Amino acid sequence: MKKFVSAIVPVFNEEKTVAGVIEVLLKNPLIDEVICINDGSTDNSLEILKKFENSIQLINFEKNRGKSYALVEGIKKAKGEVVTFIDADLTNLSDNHLKTLLEPVLEGKVKVVLGYPSNGWMQNVLSDLTGERVYYKKDLVPYLGKMAKTKFGVEIFLNNLFTEKETKKIPLKQLKDLLKYEKRNSVNAFKEYVVEGVEIAQEIGRREGLLPRDYRIIGQITKVTNLKELKNKIKEIANKNVRRFLEKYVLNYIKVAQGWWRNF
Repeated sequence: MKKFVSAIVPVFNEEKTVAGVIEVLLKNPLIDEVICINDGSTDNSLEILKKFENSIQLINFEKNRGKSYALVEGIKKAKGEVVTFIDADLTNLSDNHLKTLLEPVLEGKVKVVLGYPSNGWMQNVLSDLTGERVYYKKDLVPYLGKMAKTKFGVEIFLNNLFTEKETKKIPLKQLKDLLKYEKRNSVNAFKEYVVEGVEIAQEIGRREGLLPRDYRIIGQITKVTNLKELKNKIKEIANKNVRRFLEKYVLNYIKVAQGWWRNF
């Protein structure tokens, strides 16, 4: 029997791309339900979502609650036996991407699928941090309370719930999304990416039992105002795994974006 699939789409200021993502999901024969969570957007995302109100389940937060909280609320509302998380900033999501992502779970081969862009400049990192995921709802329900508090560390949290044998990582060929420097001005893009990196680093730290000093330093990173200060703060972190993550995920990203971020 065909498994009922709920697609959960967290949305925060994605007016440029969210309509295209929803249109693909609504037309796909594997998707039975689309749930969109407007997470306190300040652009036109909510107005765009309301145009689909008769076709989607819409959850609206007046204030930003964080990605993990939005996903949890979507899971609670989902009717599906299977839930798939889809980012709202994808520019070329296709039926083939969705088929590739969903089939291993729908065919009962694995419990979890992580689908990552295969042509990304940070492919190895994104394979663990990708937003495109598939789970059985029943496997997530016992952890929703803890999951809601992880913010952008939600992918790290989820990765630790399942073994490698239960999980399949799949490249989604040519899948593209808008990077922050393509969506925001240089100052906001810098700040958002640093906050995102910090929340992920904090979740890694919880898994590894960070020293209080490292937690303090990670917390201070959100207050940096330029690239030099950011580099120096990251160097102060004693935990090698957290430090390497921030160097890979934050510093490398900024190097790629430096043509846009002339102010830094």
